[in-house]
Amino acid sequence: MKAIYHDFLIVGGGPAGIQAGILLQNKNLDYLILERTNAVGAHWNNYPRHRSLISINKRFTGSDNAEFNLRHDWNSLLTTSPFQKPFTEYTDELYPSADVLLKYLKDVVVSHNLNIKYDTEVSFIRKTNGLFQVTSGQTVYECKYLLLGMGGKPWFPNIPGIDLPEIETYENVSLDKKLFENKRVLILGKGNSAFECGEYLANTASILHFVSPRQIQFAWNTHYVGDLRAVRNNLLDMYQLKSQHAILNGSITNIDYDPSCEKGRFKVDFAFSLTPEDPVNTIYYDNIIACTGFKYVDINMFDPDTVPVQIDARPALRGKFPKVNADWQYSGVENMYAIGAPMQTVNFRKNAGGFIHGFRYSIKTLVDLIAEKSFGIPYPSTKLSQYNISDLAEYMSSRMNTCSSIYQMYNELCDVIKYDKATGNFTYYKDYPLGLLSKKFKAEEILTFTFNFGCRGGEDAFTYVLEATPESPEKSIFIHPVIRSYDSSFGIKEELHLLENLESTWDDEELHLQPLRAMLRRSFKMHAVITEQRKEKVS
Repeated sequence: MKAIYHDFLIVGGGPAGIQAGILLQNKNLDYLILERTNAVGAHWNNYPRHRSLISINKRFTGSDNAEFNLRHDWNSLLTTSPFQKPFTEYTDELYPSADVLLKYLKDVVVSHNLNIKYDTEVSFIRKTNGLFQVTSGQTVYECKYLLLGMGGKPWFPNIPGIDLPEIETYENVSLDKKLFENKRVLILGKGNSAFECGEYLANTASILHFVSPRQIQFAWNTHYVGDLRAVRNNLLDMYQLKSQHAILNGSITNIDYDPSCEKGRFKVDFAFSLTPEDPVNTIYYDNIIACTGFKYVDINMFDPDTVPVQIDARPALRGKFPKVNADWQYSGVENMYAIGAPMQTVNFRKNAGGFIHGFRYSIKTLVDLIAEKSFGIPYPSTKLSQYNISDLAEYMSSRMNTCSSIYQMYNELCDVIKYDKATGNFTYYKDYPLGLLSKKFKAEEILTFTFNFGCRGGEDAFTYVLEATPESPEKSIFIHPVIRSYDSSFGIKEELHLLENLESTWDDEELHLQPLRAMLRRSFKMHAVITEQRKEKVS
């Protein structure tokens, strides 16, 4: 049977696959989305287990600027159909049900008439003569460019006894609270899924213990939305206010099961940390629920000789993700790219790259990069002809105060301002990867603008005393713009921090615009003189 060919194949009909399809279609590029089930968004049929999302659906911002509003709309994709409503018009819930997201995704597919093949589960991928062969059942699809956006599969740590069938897991834990009434329950994990399950059982179980080797990471401290969110942490109140539920820091060395044991069916041996007076202990439980995260790579579906997928070996990733390059291409596999959650590994835990409100922009940049590299479609840019320094500063300020892309993908995507000495004009590139600057630009011709957070040195977000002043904006802790110029080897030549602002707007004449114009003049000093003189002559 002859293979079915498309320039692009997208594996997975979730938010990432749908977003990629929209953007490729918008560039009139040939693509097909392969979805293993009979509908898009299959992952969200079962997750979150208790249905409430933790992605913010902020309907009102005080602005009618659509780009600004996307800063606070964490669920909408970058759509192009005039008939498609934003997600914020689907529900007034701040933390919506996953069922609403499913309806939204299905509507997006219809409103954009996306090219999707359903009931097509990919089983094996190989590569021959520069083309990928993607096998599903008896059918083989071929493509030059392969975008992988499959959802994650449950991941479990290496613990003796973890595979006992009596242990429930996040994806299949019963929603019948009566089964947990007056039970002692151990939850493996301290992330959002673990506390989601715990909160559901907080008024049902007699004891809830949460355990992992690491201490809890709070999203309000790390700015990483995958860390524990406030909307999930009511159990911490109960713990610290002496209501039996508790947090354990330590490792499990063994789990035994005995249904006849009166103390509890599960005997769990711990090696506690941070408690030197009691380093080893055994506790009995009636139920165990494993909420230990997801894995986003399965090397068994790839031909090791022609598609040598590598696992990212960084300890923080715990073998859950593929190794990808700064352009989200799988390391060692040309033209195969990660989309969706694995894109966050480029700058792990540093921005929103693993979530819809982040990877919608990473996918747009990826499509723009491939289109330029392989189809001769120039990377999107804006020519700023006859702009003087003041004009440029105003343009940048407007972007700072409204853009969502680099606001969410801070310190990974940036805007690039390039100066052409021959014409005296600027060219403005949006959402370019910081890690790829040297492949496209000459360092001495550009400035970059991105957002970043400062460092509190480990102090809690709500106890830290702000130190930034107009004289020392580099001490800004909350998100703020950072403008950089470079030397010939792309080392940072000058770095300007614009003072943090309560409402995240940077248009104050003295605090923001004057320092910005001063840096622009230093960086583009010849242009500042020549172009402003031209304007004076014209006037």
